[in-house]
Amino acid sequence: MSALEVMEDLAAQLRQEGYTVSTPVPEEAGFDWATLSPEEAAARKKVFLSDYFEVIRNGDVVLIANTKKHGIPGYIGANTLMEAACGYALHRPVLFLHPIGDQPCRIEASAVSSGTLNGNLNKLADLLPAQSRS
Repeated sequence: MSALEVMEDLAAQLRQEGYTVSTPVPEEAGFDWATLSPEEAAARKKVFLSDYFEVIRNGDVVLIANTKKHGIPGYIGANTLMEAACGYALHRPVLFLHPIGDQPCRIEASAVSSGTLNGNLNKLADLLPAQSRS
């Protein structure tokens, strides 16, 4: 969720191009997980994940804004990998904004990837099914 601002900027650009876009809820980005017990944190996380998986189910494509984090260009965290896998399992194209970084989940992320935009949103239309625009 550290890339939420980037995601919102990308979403605004895509909306201007005529796409209908959903992004993760900002409430999760600022949430203080340390205040909860492990059980409470898992229950809260389950709600966030379930809600966003439903967004993925109702969408046409999953665009992953894999920005640089922890010194890794194209970083993919646990939530992001779960969202990509959900999209893949639901037979949605899973596109990465940047090439997948060198990290432990690189093979898994590559396995569910339908392609990469190499940082260029203009490539999106070439990789998406025609019905993805509103």
